[in-house]
Amino acid sequence: MPAFAADEERTATDIVRDAVNHWRGLSSYTEMTMVIHRPDWERSMTMRAWTLGQDQTLVRVIEPKKDRGNGTLTDKNSMWTYSPKVNRVIKIPSSMMGQSWMGSDFSNKDVARMDDIIDQYDHAILSEEEVDGITVYEIESIPHEDAPVVWGREVLKIRDDHVVFEHAFYDQDGELVKTLESLEIGEMGGRTIAKRQRMSKIDTPDEWTEIGVNEVEYEIELKESLFTLSNLRNPR
Repeated sequence: MPAFAADEERTATDIVRDAVNHWRGLSSYTEMTMVIHRPDWERSMTMRAWTLGQDQTLVRVIEPKKDRGNGTLTDKNSMWTYSPKVNRVIKIPSSMMGQSWMGSDFSNKDVARMDDIIDQYDHAILSEEEVDGITVYEIESIPHEDAPVVWGREVLKIRDDHVVFEHAFYDQDGELVKTLESLEIGEMGGRTIAKRQRMSKIDTPDEWTEIGVNEVEYEIELKESLFTLSNLRNPR
């Protein structure tokens, strides 16, 4: 492989890694609103999410009342959900990580914020352009042959301030399946982030899910006990 290609690939990997680290921070707390839109109905829910490092995430629904207490815990490569209605913690098998989360257009994996795109994919810069004075890198990410992922490839547009502008997901046949677009970008929590994002599937353009950030804090002190099954079931 020529040296230029190797340098390019390494640079692309760095850009993706920096974007993921920028999004999560060393630790974070976020309050967000998710709106699920369908042609004949629309519903919203408010959630709180905590992250620690690259492996631990807890998401809990606080509104509406009927969904309050529903939660999702991710620790390394394992994921569990909790429903107060049935008072059960259920482990999500890896085969179900691509399934819809809470009836939205986001998958269990999307909500878990799993970072396997960093080390289980090969990355290459496809193009570079200026948008409103900001450099945007278009990066193609192709999974390793043995990577346990569902996508054939992913294409990300990442700004030079580490904000993911667009994220496209392609199936094994190279067909575009869904896209995540950043509709509003601004300052929150001391850094520039995507304040509102929309996930939509290509074959159902009139159906989409938006997540808007209401509040976010980064680099906060979080206890390991927050990311436990007992806390998922009985919040402290």
